[in-house]
Amino acid sequence: MKKYCNKFTLVEILAVVALIGILTAIGFGAYTYAMNSAKESSTKALIKRLESGLESCRTKFGYFPATSSGTTRDFKRLKFTKNSTTQLIDDIYIISSDGTNFFQFPAEMRQEFLKVVEGETLKKNLERSGSNADILVDGWGGMIYYAYPGFINETGVDLVSAGADGRFGNTSGGSATPENTRNRYYDTSTNEKNCDDIANF
Repeated sequence: MKKYCNKFTLVEILAVVALIGILTAIGFGAYTYAMNSAKESSTKALIKRLESGLESCRTKFGYFPATSSGTTRDFKRLKFTKNSTTQLIDDIYIISSDGTNFFQFPAEMRQEFLKVVEGETLKKNLERSGSNADILVDGWGGMIYYAYPGFINETGVDLVSAGADGRFGNTSGGSATPENTRNRYYDTSTNEKNCDDIANF
């Protein structure tokens, strides 16, 4: 009678290891895709709420907070400071890239803005520490930029996130931080595309 061996052969072990590796790679890819999709959706929703809040302020007060002085257009960021006791948002600023305050929302405008854009929602998207504390960020932790007058929406506002790659336009060009010399978020003259950027235009 034949004797059967209960031990695994080397080929069988290698096959199992390879199968586990393949399944792990598929699972990790699916997880990464799901996480990126969730961050993209949350960033799109946040930009939509910000736009609605700004539109509400323009309807009530007759203007959008500007990001430029004179004829030079510029990019800015939004900062939301919290009350140290209540942790409620008590001030909204438009700030320059060097961290200086460019414009502070008047109290009435802040209240109108927060009626549309829930303060609790905003707090989840604020950088928590460092030099960028209280700056509004997207789902990946990158900055959300605001411009009025806009570079794309010339009679309205631009709200832009650089997306998952943290760069405006193609991954081979552009910059995660807009510069004054860059006249648009992506340069149409060099066939640069907006790639995975998330914006209201």
